[in-house]
Amino acid sequence: MLIPSALYQTKNWRKNRMWYKIGKSNECEKYQIRMIEKIIANKLPKTNDRINIETNDIVSMTSPMSSADGYEWSENFDGKIIIDNNTFYFNLKFVCDAGGAQTRTLREVYHFITHQLMYVMKYNTNNIYFINILDGDTSFKNMDKFNYLLDKKIYELVRKYVFIGSLS
Repeated sequence: MLIPSALYQTKNWRKNRMWYKIGKSNECEKYQIRMIEKIIANKLPKTNDRINIETNDIVSMTSPMSSADGYEWSENFDGKIIIDNNTFYFNLKFVCDAGGAQTRTLREVYHFITHQLMYVMKYNTNNIYFINILDGDTSFKNMDKFNYLLDKKIYELVRKYVFIGSLS
């Protein structure tokens, strides 16, 4: 199974994939899920688990925006799998090309990952892992910001529970 580096996953590369339609039916996420399922040789079940950014608790919630505190909830994780008493949460993004929308997306991902790190710190857990798959050339070009986050002194004891990188 050949998975190209995110560096080469440009807008044109993505458009030329057999699995790509028009970018409106989360086909990039579906591609990432198929690849992950091949890698782990298991299904990756969807989840409604998300992080409350005020308390750093993880709760299963389907429609946070129907409540007044809707902005205090992260997006839901794209998948969750439990193996041998270890929980793995997956966050999938595929960001190509440059622009304001792409910058906002990656900034939101940065904050989401910050709360993942804060969750691990709060609960001092050693069996919950966060897997953040950031594909696409724009993700690749901005990986320095995510490395900066992981390199912060405050997270040195918990960074091993948070992965940030591409599928490759």
